[in-house]
Amino acid sequence: MSLVAVRDAIDSCGELDTPTFARRTRNAIAQAIVGEALVHGREAPPPHDPPLDELHRRLGEDLGDTLAAVYRGGDDWTSRAIDVLPTLHALTRT
Repeated sequence: MSLVAVRDAIDSCGELDTPTFARRTRNAIAQAIVGEALVHGREAPPPHDPPLDELHRRLGEDLGDTLAAVYRGGDDWTSRAIDVLPTLHALTRT
């Protein structure tokens, strides 16, 4: 399932420096979007809630909330994921 790698990347928020976290998450999201385009399927619900406090602390509320929404999946997760790619890419450069 395409969101598994995205969720794993987001779960690593507290373990990695910001550029590494952003790169890992950006790449996982990009691969998940491509995978979703090739095989449109229903994603399994996440095994737990996203690490929202850590995302907010590290990335701010807006980006943290967007990544949490991608983490949760749902019908519109790919649109949110596409929107967040430029911001994650910029964070890889910090």
